[in-house]
Formats: sequence, C-alpha cells, structure tokens
Amino acid sequence: MNTLDDSPRTLFRLSWPIFIELLLGLLVGNVDQIQLSHFNDTAVAAVGNANTIITIVLLLFSVVSSAATILVSQYRGAGDEHATDCLYTLSVFVTLLFSVVLSAGLVLGARPLLRLMRVPLELVEEAYLYLIITSLSMPFQALMTTYSSFLRAGALMQSIMRISVLVNVCNVVGNAALINGFGPVPPLGAVGAALSSSVFRVMGMLLMIAAFRRNLPDARVRAALLRPFPGRLFVRLLSIGLPAAGEGLSYNLSQASCLVFVNLMGAYVVTARMYSVMLANCIYMLVVAVSRAGQVLIGYRVGAGDPDAADRCCRRILRLFCPLNVSLAVVFCLFARPLYGLFSTDARVIELGARIMCVEVVLEIGRALNIVLVSALQAAGDIRFPVFTGIVSQWLIGVGMGWLLGVRLGWGLCGLWIAFALDECLRGVIFLLRWRGGKWRGMKTV
Repeated sequence: MNTLDDSPRTLFRLSWPIFIELLLGLLVGNVDQIQLSHFNDTAVAAVGNANTIITIVLLLFSVVSSAATILVSQYRGAGDEHATDCLYTLSVFVTLLFSVVLSAGLVLGARPLLRLMRVPLELVEEAYLYLIITSLSMPFQALMTTYSSFLRAGALMQSIMRISVLVNVCNVVGNAALINGFGPVPPLGAVGAALSSSVFRVMGMLLMIAAFRRNLPDARVRAALLRPFPGRLFVRLLSIGLPAAGEGLSYNLSQASCLVFVNLMGAYVVTARMYSVMLANCIYMLVVAVSRAGQVLIGYRVGAGDPDAADRCCRRILRLFCPLNVSLAVVFCLFARPLYGLFSTDARVIELGARIMCVEVVLEIGRALNIVLVSALQAAGDIRFPVFTGIVSQWLIGVGMGWLLGVRLGWGLCGLWIAFALDECLRGVIFLLRWRGGKWRGMKTV
C-alpha cells in the first residue's frame, strides 16, 4: 500500500480500470435493453421497470460492500491485518445471509411490486418473468460485489476490470443467442436476457473469488474468525454501511416513485425514460470511476492520519473531472437525436429524448459534485450528513417538485427531469460547503 500516494498519476492508475469496469458493467443491464430494442419496444419498457426494482435490491447489498471498501482502506492504512481479515470474513457472511433473504422476498413479492409501480398491463408479464429469473441470481451478484470491494480496497482495480470485460462480452453473446433465438433455441425476448445475465453473474462471482485468493494470498476468509463473533466490528460495518448505502437507496427509491408518474404517461414515455437513463449513465460514468478511486485514496490517507492529503485528493478530482463530466453532457445533447435513433424508430421517443438531454446538461453539474463529494465524505467518516441531506432533497425536490411539474402542470417527462436537476444542483452546493467547512477532519475513524 505504500504506492498509494496522492499524485495525479496514482489517481489515474486506479481510475481507468474502474472506468472500464463500469462501462462494461452497464452492459449487464443495458445490453439487455439495447438488444431487446431490436426485438420490440415493449420488452425494453418491461425490462426497464424490472431493472428499477433490481437496482434497489442491489443497493441493499451494497450496505456491506460500500462499508467494506471504506473500512478495509482505513484498516490497511492503519496497518491492522487481523481486523482486515475479520472484516473480509464478516462481510462475506453478512452478504450471503442478506442476499438470500432479499432474493426470496423479491421472488415472492414480484407481482405486488409491479402492481404498486403501476406498470402498464401490456408490460406486466414480461417484466414479471424477467424479475423472477434475475432475482434468483441475486446472491451471486451480491457476493461478486463484495469480493470486488475487497479487490478495490486493495487497489487491485485491473483485476476487477479484466473480469468485467470477460463477463460482459460473454453476456453480449448469450443475449444475442437467447433474445433472438439461435439454431434450435427459440426467440425468448426478455426471458432470454434474464437467463443470460443470470448465468454470467454466477461466472463473475467465481472469477472475483479466484482473483481475491490469487492477488491477496495473505488475506483470510475463514469461519473461525467469527468465533467469538466480532460484534464491535459488525456494528462498525453496519454503522458505516447502512448510512453509506442509504443515500443511494433513497435516490433509487425516489426514482422508482417517479417511475409511477412516468408509467401513467404512456408506454413510449417509459421507453424514452429508459433510454435517457441509459445515456445519462454513460455521461457520469467517468466521474463515478474517479470518485471510487479517490475514495480508496482518501480512506487510506484518513486511516494513516493525513487529512491534508485527503483534502488535496478531493479538490483535485473536483477541479479536473467535474468540468469534463459537464462537457460530455453537452456532447450528448448536441447528438441526442442520432443517439436515440440508434435504439428506437419511434419519432416521439427520439423527440422527447432530445429535450431530456438539454436538461441533462444542467443536471450533470450537480450530479458530478454529488458523486465526488459523497464518496469523499464517506471515506473520511462523515457518513450521516450525506444521507440526511439526500433523503430530504431527493424526496422534497426530486419527487415533490417532479410531481408538480411533470404531472400537475402537465410538463411530462421534461418536468420530472427539471426537478431532478434542481435536486442534484442543490445537494451539490450543500456537499461542497460541507467539505470545505472541514468538519470531516474531526470524525472518528479506525
């Protein structure tokens, strides 16, 4: 870990594999939608609704993985190998237990959840089948995410990237065969997409475990480390993991609530929203990658007792990458119609998507600040403030203003997007003031 200085070169070395991983990781869900767009738009909208639920469940799994990244970085910075090994084992145990329970609940509650979201009747059956099949693979996805967090905290981003490349390439091939049919295999549509993604989630989990054992040979994941049960470490894991995941969970729950509004606007609006979310993910992917690398560096520096280096790292990311994120949004706005035309021939979808991308430029200003600063605050131990701020703003501004502009005033999906932009920009300013205020310097760490 002595190679983890706070230079731009180290930041780049850790960031680019995460960027590739995220880029390819989008394919697990988004390739389903891209390839289904050539099957039919109804399948795209159905998978989009199902993926909204799946994303929320995956965020619940991130309670452990997000805390593990932060704590492993800090413990390694402090040189505590025994606590690190206990944390590895505890994280795997908790992840496996939570994921099995949540997966079972999702299978049993699939239809009521889709009814609650007001999914149009023509989409329900495809969304239900996709959701059931994908839910059964969730424990494998959860373990893959947890082991990925171990590798990330150990600055082994390239190992994660190589696995992501392999898994996603295989998933693309599997989708092509199962969605549209191949040889004796009939066209399966959304069901085929779910089967392909599920199979390669299992493969991804096995490869992550193998990479962990190969690259961290001294690390131990053994049941014996849980006897006696490390209660204090468990409390520490949850005290960081629950709030750390809470901000993202609140955001996605608010987005799911707004999807209820969208579902009332018609199937083509649902489809336009799905493509807009997919393109937005591409825009802010780079800043997410850099913020995750920065989180490891900041956590390591905080654990080593060097808050000034942590501050330099955060400011460098803000200065270099936030303007780049907004510039990329401008490019997507300028080429919006050709981009949407890649996925749909419906003129209504293309026109609505082009208007959404104009609002997206403003939205990305706030989103870039949020992504970087929330990661930095969490790594420094300031866990609860981002959660409280996120919950208040996301629901009052994002959902409340979204309903007012999108439904009440009849501005439709553009009204919702304007509310999202107001929410992101407000939180961005608040978090920037919080970081500059320096209260995080006095937070308790390991």
